[in-house]
Formats: sequence, structure tokens, C-alpha cells
Amino acid sequence: MKIQGSLLVVLAGVVLPLAAEEKAAEKPAEKPAEKKAEAAPENRAQDKFSRETPDLMKGWEPALEEARRATVRIVKEGKQVALGCAVHEGGYLVTKWSELHDKKGAAIEGLEAQFPEGLRMPVKIVDSHRSFDLALIKVEARGLRTMKWDTSVGVEPGTFLAAGATERLPIASGVVSVLPRSLDGSHKGFLGVNLDAAGEGAIKVVGVTPDTPAAKAGLVLDDVIKSVNGEPVRSVSEFIQTIAANRPYQTIKLTIVRGMEEKEVAAVLGRRPPGAGQLAEDARNTMGGSVSRNRSGYPGALQHDMFLEPNEVGGPVVDLKGHVVGMNIARSGRIECFAIPSAAIERLVSTAGEGKFFHPELDALMEERKGAEAAAERLKKDIEELSQRIKEAEGDAPKAEEEKK
Repeated sequence: MKIQGSLLVVLAGVVLPLAAEEKAAEKPAEKPAEKKAEAAPENRAQDKFSRETPDLMKGWEPALEEARRATVRIVKEGKQVALGCAVHEGGYLVTKWSELHDKKGAAIEGLEAQFPEGLRMPVKIVDSHRSFDLALIKVEARGLRTMKWDTSVGVEPGTFLAAGATERLPIASGVVSVLPRSLDGSHKGFLGVNLDAAGEGAIKVVGVTPDTPAAKAGLVLDDVIKSVNGEPVRSVSEFIQTIAANRPYQTIKLTIVRGMEEKEVAAVLGRRPPGAGQLAEDARNTMGGSVSRNRSGYPGALQHDMFLEPNEVGGPVVDLKGHVVGMNIARSGRIECFAIPSAAIERLVSTAGEGKFFHPELDALMEERKGAEAAAERLKKDIEELSQRIKEAEGDAPKAEEEKK
């Protein structure tokens, strides 16, 4: 209540001058020279009502106090590379992996962790979680104050948030834009076709990408797809969702119409290639500054509208009551940033004391490998069967020639 109250006082401080201005309007007009002297930039409307005025940012200080003590700056020769969060008292911290590496993937040498008190210590990268773009790093220290990830608090669109760092005030403040969702398409089924509506209850193939499951299944231009696994197709978007709901290497059956003939086609789905189904980069995303190199593909991410630079990710995301609801992981657009929810972070760092991340995706990958092995076995049998038929055909050829004579 204390935190909310302080913010309310600040908000009132922004609103109250309006009443003062109304009273000032009743007074005689000031001399032009005096008016000009008082026309300071802080009186602009955009400064008065911004979410990041000095007074409003100061109001976040109590909420950030505990989180900032578990936050570090990752620096290279004094220059900030990223932020990080302490996750185990034995010297383990978590930060953004790609910010600790150059564009070629080589680790940056000479990195240090700078604690809120100013102490700097060399860091060593001990593990990575590439799908979340996380690095587990270690300093030779004991008794670290660790981040308290709050998994009991739910956030909704419009929830006020602040980006914490080692300082007492936030880097930025904003609101939740989109609830946590998966940005990872690699574990979704992929067919490889471009589609268009073809009347009620059907869609038409208008493009087939070479060397994809669609091409291998024999789909061609102008094929009309009527159903998937016996379920009628109602729209292009529904068809895409149906395919994505299946895992790679699963076999689906498509009922299609080619010319005047209706037939059934079996397709073994593949893995979705990087960037498949994504729109081209919107140039407006970089109008407000740089964006993170790695800014997509996360298995789960919360979206907010705070303005962060790429070297300001890796720190905590805090709500008005001081709950740490996530960790900033990327700036992806002009007014779009992603944070990994606390529940995901807490699970991933549950084995940090052993010097490694917990990898829940291993189960999914093992299951996917089973599907791939089963698909390979089916292909092997098909190859053997075709080879046998070729031999039989080759054996029949001389007999046919003899009969002609």
C-alpha cells in the first residue's frame, strides 16, 4: 500500500498544477519578456503526462529496492554489455547469451559482473539455454543475494511494469501489451505451401516450396484441399492452425481435388525452418533505436511497451508492488520488448547450483526424435520395396524383348 500511495501522490503532483494554471489564467497577462523566461521545456504537456517523468520514476524506487540488490551490470572495460540476475548464492547469475557473444558467435573476452555496490568480478560462461537465449555465468563468490521470482502473481494487459537495474530508479516503465505466449515455431508441424481461399469449405494451393513435405507428398499448383485427417477445411487460417497443432514427422492425410479427380494424399510433416511464416522486418521497428540481434523464437515470452536498448536487457521486470514477474530478454521493435515470465525462469535455473540449466525441452526433442526415427524406418521400407520392384521390372525386360522376337 505504501508503494501505491507514493505513486498516487506523484500522480497527484502531475494533475494539481493544472488547477494552478486555471487560477493563473484569471490574473492579468504578464509582460511578454516575463512569459518567455518562464516557458521552460518541463512545462510541455508531453513531459507532464509522460510515464517517465522524474517524479513518476522516483515513485518506483520502493518497488525496485529488493530486486536491484540481486541485479548486476555485465561490463566490458567499463562499458555495459547487458544486465544479469543472481540466481544462486554460490556465484551463479543469468543473463542474455547473444549479448555476451559477437555476431559470429564467439564469446566476448574480459567480461565482468558489476554489483550494485560497485564491486567488479570476472565472469565465466558455464552453460547456455539457446531457445531462451540465456547464459548461466559464474563469479567466484559466495553468499550472493538472489532474485526472488514471483510465480504467484498474474499480470494482465495494461498492468504497470518497470525495468530494474542496479540503480535505485528504473531504466524504463510501461505496461503489459500481450500475455505470455510461445514465439517458437520449431516444434510445430510444417507443410510448405502457399494457400488461398477456393470457395466455401476449401482452399487452393497457389505455391509449393521445393524440397518440403508438400513437394515430397506430390502436392501441385491448383490442388484444392478439402479436409485434413477427415476434418473439413473451412479457411486458410484454420488449415494453418491445424498443421501447426501437429508435431514434425507426424503423418497427415489430405483429401484434395485435382482437376475432376478427388484423391487422398499422405504427407509427413517437417520441422518449421527459421523464419518460415514470418513477415519481413518492418523498417519502423528500428526508427527508435537499435533492436536485439536475437529477438524471437522464445518458448514463452511476455510482451510490454517499455523502451530498452539491447544492452539494457537481462534485468528484472517488476510490478507496482515489487513482485518480480519476469526478466527482460529482448527489444524487438520500436515499442515492443519481450520478457521471460518468472515461472519459466525459476524452472530453468532450478539446477543452477549444479552449474547448468534445467532443460524441459529435452522431453519434447526426444519425442520428436522418435517421430523422425519412425519416419526414417518407413522411408527405408519404401526404398526397399521400390528397389525390389525395380529388380523385378529389370528382370521382366529381357523376357519382353525375347517374346517380341
